[in-house]
Amino acid sequence: MFRKLFIISLILFTSLSFAQNEKNLRAGGYARLYSMGDNMYIVDLDNIKVNPAYGSQFSNMIWGDLGEKTDMYNNGSGQFAGFNFKLNKQVSVGALLTRKDFNTMSIAKLDPSDLVSAINSNMPGASVVPLENNLELFGAFDLGNLVLGLGVAYASTNNETKPASGTGTKQTAGQIGLNAGIIFKLNNTTSIDADFSLIMPSVEVDPGSASGKATASQTYLIVNARMFMPMTSKLTFVPVVGFATVSGSSEVGGTTYDMPSGTNIAVGFGINYKVGDLLIAGGPSLIMESVTTAAVPNTSPELSTSKLVFPNWNLGAEFNFTDWLIGRFGYVAHTESITSESAASLTTKNETIYTSHLPGDVRVGLGFRFGNFALDATVNDDVLRQGLNLIGGGTATFAYISASYAIP
Repeated sequence: MFRKLFIISLILFTSLSFAQNEKNLRAGGYARLYSMGDNMYIVDLDNIKVNPAYGSQFSNMIWGDLGEKTDMYNNGSGQFAGFNFKLNKQVSVGALLTRKDFNTMSIAKLDPSDLVSAINSNMPGASVVPLENNLELFGAFDLGNLVLGLGVAYASTNNETKPASGTGTKQTAGQIGLNAGIIFKLNNTTSIDADFSLIMPSVEVDPGSASGKATASQTYLIVNARMFMPMTSKLTFVPVVGFATVSGSSEVGGTTYDMPSGTNIAVGFGINYKVGDLLIAGGPSLIMESVTTAAVPNTSPELSTSKLVFPNWNLGAEFNFTDWLIGRFGYVAHTESITSESAASLTTKNETIYTSHLPGDVRVGLGFRFGNFALDATVNDDVLRQGLNLIGGGTATFAYISASYAIP
């Protein structure tokens, strides 16, 4: 039903968009960034997901994803819907309605480590209802050279039994997310954007007795920042930094256990080259990841896994063939070195080090602009390989689709 309503809304807005002659610059989405090699060196509508300050730049819009086909019944993955409206010259407000299969790691992403599944799988009798739908509200305040953004998201489920006699049970899951963002113009050409996100999922199972009670919770902290530094009228240098960490604990029968903790640090050095209707963006980055698993008494010592990724390449190009058709090309590849530890005994551990080269992933995308309506899609690889065999065939043309409508 959600998908049908979303498509009908887009069709209605499309019929109005043909009357618009002004070129629509408020467009984009996940499909655009993915087609351009998961590009983090360009400004896009999709940036609102992690930095609510961009709600001021992409205001008066209805947008979302039709996602990708995941099964024979055409159920899509990654679907969501959102809107963003400007109340006055300074203030913009918006909302996102998302599902658990949301593609971006942000406060709209539900239960990233599947706490609910872990509790249901490991605790006898547990039947916690999974978190499936999330609501995010956000706002942006434009102060001229400084734009501030704030967002909050909340989701919860409840499974409670109340027998006529005896003790009832209560099983709950919930998540609250908070984020903040800024866009700061140092001068007419140089700008900085930065965002901070806090995601806190939790699960509780109360069977009616203190000895059987179980809880689990996690805290995700994510920080990102970029600077757009023009070197010439066509070339912009874009350094990017990112930091993320997660930790958590569970308590069963009064005993507390530490959950695996992780840290991710990324530093990227990209460019943004714009000449005429051609945009080239991308560059290399260095990523350091580590995961630590706490010691288990009488079972294993503390164990860790670390990964160094360098170079990690995110490359993309975009070209306006006509006023209404855009072509895109992207490439992703990286080399990684992994060091992992495994338990040799209760107190000692083995260490393994290996390096691997992940094969590059070539991506192709298209963008369609009809007045204020925009449709961006990643082309299915098979379409390029099938050739004339597509005539009468059943191959899907697009692998992922984003859509938006900019209100005049």
